[in-house]
Amino acid sequence: MFVIIVGGGKVGSYLTRALIQQGHEVVVVEKDDRKAKMLDRLIDRKVTLVGDGCDPAILESAGVTRADVVVADTGDDEDNLVVVLLTKKKSKARCIARVNNPANTLIFDSLDTEDPVTTISSTEIILSVLNEQVNAASYNAALETMHLFGKGNLQLIKIGVPDDSPVNDKRLGEIRFPRNSVIVAIDRGNDELTIPTGDTTLRRGDQVIAIVKNGAGEQLRALLCRNGC
Repeated sequence: MFVIIVGGGKVGSYLTRALIQQGHEVVVVEKDDRKAKMLDRLIDRKVTLVGDGCDPAILESAGVTRADVVVADTGDDEDNLVVVLLTKKKSKARCIARVNNPANTLIFDSLDTEDPVTTISSTEIILSVLNEQVNAASYNAALETMHLFGKGNLQLIKIGVPDDSPVNDKRLGEIRFPRNSVIVAIDRGNDELTIPTGDTTLRRGDQVIAIVKNGAGEQLRALLCRNGC
């Protein structure tokens, strides 16, 4: 099995060593050159690729198109989300994502219902263990409340930019997006997934991928589509 791990921290290091001991092929993408060298010394072989796992070119250099599994294991949920999106765009690999904030689990769960992302949240694992150990109605009620609060009504949506959109040929930095909305990627077809900046220009036919909450999805649609979409 060929596994790509994005993030060479403690968890990534232990996972890499365990997988190699089991005979699997592993490549670790780590943007910190110092951490990459430490991991290579720990494993006693070259397993790292220095670069940003959110860069499509870096993922391709790591071999994402032939990967069986891609593990997004950075300390930043936004980066892990981008890694998963790029992987699903470029390959058929199974995706496993570390979720640092349990409130973001729902976002990863909504990415692909046919081939769902496996999410690992240490917070939820600990809460689950506590839930099994503590048999108290008041605690269970509090735990349920925490889960409901954590979901936060977050949604991941994809909106196409029509020919007559008022935002065509405008930079993202020039557009006043609704509150409670974050543009995380732009799908331009032909395997081109762009991670946008303020200087990224929207074009006709773009598919805007955004995280929204509290009704911002309809506001974003109204902004992008003059006559509805």
